[in-house]
Amino acid sequence: MANKRILVIGGTGAQGFAVVKALLEAKDPFTVRVLSRNPTSEAVKKTFKDYPQVEFAQGSFMDFDAVEKALHDCYGVFVNTDGFTVNEPDELWAGIRIFEIANTIPTLRHFVYSSIDYYLRLTNFDHKYATHHTNGKGRVHTYLNGMTSPAHPESKLVWSVLITGVYNEDLMGGPLVPVVEADGTRVFRFPLGDGHLPFMTLQDCGAFALHIFQNRESWSGKTLLGTSHFATGKELAETLSRVSGVKARYEPVTIEKWIDSLPYASAPVSSMYPDGITVGQNFSMWWSGFQDNSGGLDS
Repeated sequence: MANKRILVIGGTGAQGFAVVKALLEAKDPFTVRVLSRNPTSEAVKKTFKDYPQVEFAQGSFMDFDAVEKALHDCYGVFVNTDGFTVNEPDELWAGIRIFEIANTIPTLRHFVYSSIDYYLRLTNFDHKYATHHTNGKGRVHTYLNGMTSPAHPESKLVWSVLITGVYNEDLMGGPLVPVVEADGTRVFRFPLGDGHLPFMTLQDCGAFALHIFQNRESWSGKTLLGTSHFATGKELAETLSRVSGVKARYEPVTIEKWIDSLPYASAPVSSMYPDGITVGQNFSMWWSGFQDNSGGLDS
């Protein structure tokens, strides 16, 4: 696979950067190009300081002229759009339009789309599970499933889908971090009930993506449902206690109580749409899926 160029869309984010690392650190590494709105920013320079071989193309995933230019002379593309920047319709449109453009690039052979469980489809389209940042991707996955691979008899481009889970790293920074009580006890206060969270380490995410690119024919027109492990709230607390020796417990709470604890619950879930659905509204539907064990079952 040496010298085969992969464009990573979303490469400056947590998941995309894990994919970049896996592609570059493989025994037979790929060449990597990253699409970035601001490739000369200090944040990007800091993130990629140990990977000077990475190429950059300037633009956003909603700028389709920039996407087409960035895809020039690439062998593959990893597409991870950001549902916390754009809204559901835009994410759906971006995924489909990038795939259409990809089919016009003569050198392109592998389109890999990063998706999340399509909770609405898994639950017979119950509005209770209409999580905006997941269902946009799920609809793109459904669109790809409707294509043969290759999508056209004369095309040499095949598609694959990687479905990701909740990041293990969210337990160290983000809304899944346990509360520390006065005596040092770590308390996992989640509205999970007796449900499970489908966890994935970022390292595993990169490894799964690398595997797909290394095995194009085997994953042509297929989906890899990549979950490192499933865990209940009780298992998380027990594991932390066993491994670290600190006291920990799981304390189930209502979705409403969890949302009330978020300082940014009333902020828009999509930064580009300040009048859209809020973080609290979005994640109330997200947690409902895990409470009812509706996630991690897509195929």
